[in-house]
Amino acid sequence: MTECTFQIGYKGMLDLAYRSGEIQTVQAHTVYENDEFDYELGLDPILKHKPAKSNRGKAIYYYAIFKLVNGGQGFQVMSREDVESHARKYSKSFKYGPWQTNFDEMAKKTVMKKLLKYAPLKSEFVRGVQQDLTVKTFDPHEADTSIMDQRNEFEYIETDIEETVIDEETGEVQEEVQS
Repeated sequence: MTECTFQIGYKGMLDLAYRSGEIQTVQAHTVYENDEFDYELGLDPILKHKPAKSNRGKAIYYYAIFKLVNGGQGFQVMSREDVESHARKYSKSFKYGPWQTNFDEMAKKTVMKKLLKYAPLKSEFVRGVQQDLTVKTFDPHEADTSIMDQRNEFEYIETDIEETVIDEETGEVQEEVQS
């Protein structure tokens, strides 16, 4: 038996959000200790971030923002400690892999994923996010018809794995090799 974990990459999350037709802009950023940063929650939420011009220091916060085509907007902020706590609790690969080699990008993906749960997005996005980090066990010698059944729900791009360049740190497909 083989076990696979479906994981949406940063670019996949963005693609699903933009495909909804509701999102005008979505971004995620890192805040460093020497940046000017302030946010308030409530009925009139405020988020202000002015990056330092040099010597920014250590990462202390991560945030994601969205702006809708109708003018609505939202944001989510997480401290570095909150991200680490979340990753320890929910990520099986926290002690190795991209959490150790590319923490900031994984943190931005985490805060973006939390943010987009509150965005008014279509069901395709919700189904895609729900699939993130699901584990599927299968026998590679037997056909798995459940994967075939999902082809109607998601757009799949079939590629030959030998002709694809994969980032060894993140596991994301970077580009196809032209033959």
